[in-house]
Amino acid sequence: MESPRTPLLRRRLPVLAAIVVGIALIAGGAVWWTGQESNDAAAAPGAAETRSPAKKAPTGWGPTKAERTQAAVLADALPLEDLAGQLIVARSFSNESSLALVRDKHFAGVMVTGQQILDVTTDDPLTEVKAFNQELQEAGGDRGFPVMVPIDQEGGLVARLTDPLTTFPTFMSAGAAIAGHGDTGAATVTAAAQASGAELRAAGYNTVFAPDGDITIGPADPIIGSRSAGSDAQTVAKAVVAAVKGYSEAGMISAVKHFPGHNVSTDSHKGLPRLESDKQRLRTHDLVPFEAAVTAAAPGIMTGHLDVRAIEAGVPASMSRKVITTGLRENLGYDGLVISDSLGMGAVMQRYPGGQATVEAIKAGSDLALMPADNEQAYDAVLKALKSGEIPEQQARDSAARTIAYLLHSQASPQLPGEPGSHAKESEQLSLHAATVVAHPCPVPKITAVMPSGSAEAVAAFRVAAQEAGLPLGSGTSVALLGPGVPAASAAVVVSTDTPYGLARSSAPTKVALYGRDVPAMRALVKILMGKARAQGKLPVDIGLPAPARC
Repeated sequence: MESPRTPLLRRRLPVLAAIVVGIALIAGGAVWWTGQESNDAAAAPGAAETRSPAKKAPTGWGPTKAERTQAAVLADALPLEDLAGQLIVARSFSNESSLALVRDKHFAGVMVTGQQILDVTTDDPLTEVKAFNQELQEAGGDRGFPVMVPIDQEGGLVARLTDPLTTFPTFMSAGAAIAGHGDTGAATVTAAAQASGAELRAAGYNTVFAPDGDITIGPADPIIGSRSAGSDAQTVAKAVVAAVKGYSEAGMISAVKHFPGHNVSTDSHKGLPRLESDKQRLRTHDLVPFEAAVTAAAPGIMTGHLDVRAIEAGVPASMSRKVITTGLRENLGYDGLVISDSLGMGAVMQRYPGGQATVEAIKAGSDLALMPADNEQAYDAVLKALKSGEIPEQQARDSAARTIAYLLHSQASPQLPGEPGSHAKESEQLSLHAATVVAHPCPVPKITAVMPSGSAEAVAAFRVAAQEAGLPLGSGTSVALLGPGVPAASAAVVVSTDTPYGLARSSAPTKVALYGRDVPAMRALVKILMGKARAQGKLPVDIGLPAPARC
């Protein structure tokens, strides 16, 4: 039975002023990170919120008051059977089963994974992808708001759609561009995110699970690596804010991940990583990019499967009410979408069998449970928990209203030009601002011909760029291109195309960190090698080498 309480979405507004968030984070003894946590009664699902910081009206991109009101009405009208589905973004096993979940069980959306996209074998794969995305919307029928169609498209290695869309470098390039160029670099990051978002939206997507708010721990990082903007919290925060701005300008719902920071040495796809930061380090390091995201009114935040020892030891952050409701919602004042990381990952599957992981994520405060291992089991478990009251109905309706409001706002946002492959200049400009000279001889030699070697993908892209620029291939200066995971190389010029750590072990008079290996990135590199552009990015991570001397 529907609760008479006013839905949370209509009662609370997000904290968007930096000073308010700063006070919430720093004030001793007043917030989650400094030791004050909900007692057992307050921490229980559905408990009244008593310590939310002062709220200010939302600014920037986000649902209007009318869209929030409309969303609340639509959410309140959902029968429990539809409400259960509206809390889940399905894992796609086939197009037919995905359409059935949206049509028959009112799933909020469907996450089509990279391999399923890669399995499209037609000569025009984008047409087939767009057609299926449209089928998903049609399967939503007359629900009155769009189906969520998300994609993992961070740039670099995490790009589920490539050709014919414009490809972009790793997000570490954002950190290098901002470290080297400040506000100009940030504007380049925003332009790249806007360009990527415009093309994704034209392909039928309305949600992108990016940017990455994690702070890389360095060479020992098992899974984040170049997906992070760097190892400095403030640089990562600036990169996150710049990227969110660009996606919002394109009308895309973005989600900053993986709260409160996948800054660990274990891959959560395989096990539950332990985030050992004490509360002081959480405040001053791990949380900094997410605090910035809250301040910037980020549409979504994705929680990570992390054992945050200082907050609730042994419980994944994605399942922890202390982390999500007490921490993110009440103390940081966040009222955007909270989305769990994939519930089919090893960190949760080993601990929460069947549909239990989905129920626990929602109870903890997630608005959307992402990609359960078994969609049907997850749906049945959520519906049972709603009927029993284990998941408070009003909490579920508030979550549905948040999701619907953002979907309505995305739908109403102006659509920017998104012709596939039409934003190569924005991608190249980001790589040009990011490119970092790590070592060089004096005087800097003039390069008139090159012999590229190394990563096959990078070499192929380099050849295209060199031929376009009229740079002869096959003789002259040797250029070794380090692909992901390649430890070192020896050549006249060594270029890293992912993380830059291999440059420290490489033997070369000239070393360049590029952070990308696609054609736009190689166009930037060729211009630098030919002396037509300067590489003025700065390393966003420490690789153990001193800065090169100026000639």
